[in-house]
Amino acid sequence: MIILAVLATTAVPVYAESEIHGFAQVQAVAEDTNYSYQISRFGLRATEKFDEEFDILTEIYIHPTTNVVQGRVYMESAYVNWHLAERLPWDFHLRIGKGRNICYGQAPFYSRRRTSDYSLYSEAFTQLRVLGIQSTSNFGPIMVNLGIINPYTNAGRRVPDFPIGDSVTLQMSDRDTDMSAIQRVGGVGRIGYHDEIFNVGASAYVSETEADDDNEYTRFGVDGEAKLADVFLVQGQFTAAQTMGLDHNGFEILGGYEQGKLGCYARYGMLTYDNDLIMDVDQIMLSVIYKIRPRIHYRLEALINGEDTKDTGMDEVCNNRLFGEILFAF
Repeated sequence: MIILAVLATTAVPVYAESEIHGFAQVQAVAEDTNYSYQISRFGLRATEKFDEEFDILTEIYIHPTTNVVQGRVYMESAYVNWHLAERLPWDFHLRIGKGRNICYGQAPFYSRRRTSDYSLYSEAFTQLRVLGIQSTSNFGPIMVNLGIINPYTNAGRRVPDFPIGDSVTLQMSDRDTDMSAIQRVGGVGRIGYHDEIFNVGASAYVSETEADDDNEYTRFGVDGEAKLADVFLVQGQFTAAQTMGLDHNGFEILGGYEQGKLGCYARYGMLTYDNDLIMDVDQIMLSVIYKIRPRIHYRLEALINGEDTKDTGMDEVCNNRLFGEILFAF
């Protein structure tokens, strides 16, 4: 009996039980002449791996600083991953539910964007979460990601996020659509190449709004990332977009130095609109992080925001921001 018990124990794979993780970002913020302490985000995540084929994840964000009650609690992710590499002749994975858009550009996970605040480019094109089916196929270094999702909703975002002073509202910003009420879907895809140094790709998103004459809602983008000598990082993204007859573009480029516990980053980004009544905006982000412990990070970050008012009749806004942050995770 003892031998059989030992054999049974060694023959059956052992998988992790359900796990609960979370994080909080505590900031001391200075914006123009305003100053405040705040918890900008608190996240709570639950995961479980059932076996080699299925795992699930759910995550809730709480934004204590927002004045909109329904915006304080936010369903960030809720999906199941189905890994089918053992059933098919190629490395294929399905993600069903809500989460980051892994089929367009470089999704701004915290570890990838390298800054605490989202960039202008992310605010416009990649910060949203999508609901539907996304797939990942790997053919050696070639990646093909395809998705069928609820179409994006276009709405404004404030820059900076959760302002304590003045802010600018972006006129074009892709947002979540948790329940689509139109007879449309969104098609999205990215084809890319990656190895130990490079991760580059081209992406497309195609959908429509209501059945009007100018109802196109398209994004076409390219992105790239390179890690040089294991310490220098370069990232860049560009999107050419069309939304209901309006052409608009966005790009960003980031350079960084990472050595041990220290990271130093600088990013420049711009959003432009083919309409003299909509302001073009640009942004410089500077960020320094020190990871004193694997799950305790100190950061100092500055956002320098600029506006081209064109023929809008509006004045430039003093919406620069400087903050110190401690992030702790469990």
